[in-house]
Amino acid sequence: MKAVILAGGFGTRLRPLSSTRPKPMIPVLGKPNLQYLLESLEKIPEIDEVILSVHYMRGEIREFVEEKMADYPKDIRFVNDPMPLETGGALKNVEDYVDEDFLVIYGDVFTNFNFSELIEAHRKNDGLVTVAVTKVYDPERYGVVETEDEGRIVYFEEKPHRPRSNLVDAGIYVVNKKVLEGIPKGKEVYFEREILPKYVSSGEVYAYKIPREYHWVDLGTPDDLFYAHQIALDEIARNNGYVTIKESAEVPEDVEIQGPVYIDEGVKIGHGVKIKAYTYIGPNTVMGDKAYLKRSILIGNDVIRERSELKDTILGEGVVVGKNVILKENAVIGDYARIHDNLVIYGAKVLPWKKVEEYEAYIKIKLDPTKVRPGLTPERCPLGLPECIYEKFKAIAGEKPPCDECIENQWLF
Repeated sequence: MKAVILAGGFGTRLRPLSSTRPKPMIPVLGKPNLQYLLESLEKIPEIDEVILSVHYMRGEIREFVEEKMADYPKDIRFVNDPMPLETGGALKNVEDYVDEDFLVIYGDVFTNFNFSELIEAHRKNDGLVTVAVTKVYDPERYGVVETEDEGRIVYFEEKPHRPRSNLVDAGIYVVNKKVLEGIPKGKEVYFEREILPKYVSSGEVYAYKIPREYHWVDLGTPDDLFYAHQIALDEIARNNGYVTIKESAEVPEDVEIQGPVYIDEGVKIGHGVKIKAYTYIGPNTVMGDKAYLKRSILIGNDVIRERSELKDTILGEGVVVGKNVILKENAVIGDYARIHDNLVIYGAKVLPWKKVEEYEAYIKIKLDPTKVRPGLTPERCPLGLPECIYEKFKAIAGEKPPCDECIENQWLF
């Protein structure tokens, strides 16, 4: 049996992290998600070949497989999409390389699910598609399903405004090749919106519920990446203790650590640093004295200067954070950006290689976005920011009002 990993998406909601890496290469605890998937497929005897359907930044994926997965025991085939084909079009593009039944996995699914269970369930039913499903708290983001007692799916709707259940499509399928016959070649086709509903109507789609002992996260947004790290850190804590410090890391005795925390290879930490729960510090990161980190992800090779504070923040690779900087409220900093000294950034996304030298950020104000414009702004900052910062922001907004995309995504512009 062949396994197809759909790895061609742009990862728009993960920008700026996905501006410099394809979505399947987003790392969890320093390891790309694609590597987790390949390692899981390695354990399944039925799978004799893995097909990577690629488009966006496909060279990065190929380079990773050739360098880091050179000893992988199964064959890996690359199939390039000539243009963005969406999920259905990408599956049609691999039609010549798959057998009668094949496994499909979305490249942004972070899971330890045993795919063999789904394959076995498909063999026992008479459907053309078997869908792995799971329960979530926010079903409107996914394809919502309802099933009969024997597992046949009787209702499927992609991203409904009013979900009828919290049982959703997990982005993992076993598909019969007959399903691909009706998909036009070289066209953008959504498998979840245009293909699955048709076969649900004819009663040929079944569900297999992922057991509760497995974790599952769709790595679609920075919040999802935080959640994936939380799951991974909790699992390590259960098995190996709350604090993991790699052998080559340098951590002075006066550093205060409250786990679960993971400090990777080559990290150098200064004196008086405080590291709180659910923090991952990537390889070769250097941290100055009296810095403070809480629920933050540092991908690696970052530099944090003295007395800087990071809470609920993601740093890309090679980021330099100056002295006395405060980054909070889901700030996401792109690769090799530089944040100058004495700045405060709340909930903004900083583009890769950006130099932030003054308060030019759209600060995430929890009101109607139009109220950030001059003349409509409240007299006092709703987040309680120092008045000098808030006044300076209003002045900058007056010179260059943020566009709708900046407002929606909280970009630094």
